[in-house]
Amino acid sequence: MKTATRSADVASSAYVVTILALVGVFAVVSAILIAWPALAYIGSKLF
Repeated sequence: MKTATRSADVASSAYVVTILALVGVFAVVSAILIAWPALAYIGSKLF
């Protein structure tokens, strides 16, 4: 019984880590796309 519970915990934690990684990648890409006009404007003023 302990082995089945432990393997279920490993599968559950792997699922959670995968979902968090995908959400993190989505957040980074969204932040870059949202901030891009401001970054381009600041870059044009600096150079």
